[in-house]
Amino acid sequence: MTILRYHGFNNWQTYKEQGEDLDKAFTFGFELEVTINDSSNATKTPEELATCLKSKFGDMFVYERDGSIGNGVEIISNPMTWKYFINHLDLFKDLLKTCIDSGFDSHNGNCCGLHVHIGRKALNGLDYQNYQIMESKVIANMNFILEWFQEDIFKFSRRTIRSFQHWANPRTERTTVRVGERETEFINKDRIKHINSYDTCGRYYMLNLSNSKTVEFRFLRGTLKWETFFISMNFIKNIVVQSRISNNAITFENLVMNDLDNEMKDYAKSYCELRSIDLEHDEKIIFLEDVKRTHYHQIINEIDLANDILGA
Repeated sequence: MTILRYHGFNNWQTYKEQGEDLDKAFTFGFELEVTINDSSNATKTPEELATCLKSKFGDMFVYERDGSIGNGVEIISNPMTWKYFINHLDLFKDLLKTCIDSGFDSHNGNCCGLHVHIGRKALNGLDYQNYQIMESKVIANMNFILEWFQEDIFKFSRRTIRSFQHWANPRTERTTVRVGERETEFINKDRIKHINSYDTCGRYYMLNLSNSKTVEFRFLRGTLKWETFFISMNFIKNIVVQSRISNNAITFENLVMNDLDNEMKDYAKSYCELRSIDLEHDEKIIFLEDVKRTHYHQIINEIDLANDILGA
């Protein structure tokens, strides 16, 4: 049988390009849930789809049952580097096309999600300047990003509000502070900063920290549309990359647009416009914290970096 029981596989192998240093190149993998909405359009059963994909892609993917998605299958990739992903885009395009041609859906599926796991090893490896970085600091920065941009991330995710709150909750609520005539929103920085790197309070958060070897982004709705799938993967990649840079300032536009070619940028702009995400007038700038392992005190860390806003 090609479809395994839920979480019935543990023989993972990492796909990378020759010469890549896994202390610097973070690894990621995805869980794509697909299901049959209309049996009259389906040319394969879930088991037959899994068998077909297995014959095409070998050991690249694992197929598991998941009771939350009805008559479907969860397609789980082995971990890979971003460079491997970029150099093998046709493979992933073919994966999505095969699912579509077989009559499966994801965006309109029964609670189908697209979850992305990031290997913990690269969260405490080396940054681009060869400084040793701390996993707890990188995870804090990722949480800062998710909390600060949570409204736009909700719109980007394509989930319903009910689905988002059930499967991918924020970890904190905003606090509104009035300064003169101006009201400014703040996230609960202390609560986010002190979240344990291995959080056992549950997995239904935007960032699930309950796994020992990965952290999991859970907020994305499933999709079989290639352009949406790609900009979603790029969005997650940018969150991780930016969180590994010390004393960094970013906008939501950075997270969406960085490293896209012109064609994908045009698609991403249209995607955001359709969801009322205003990239052109994006004034929410978040300042991330120092992630380097240092033995001296830096004055900049005394600033409330996560909540400061340019022009405030």
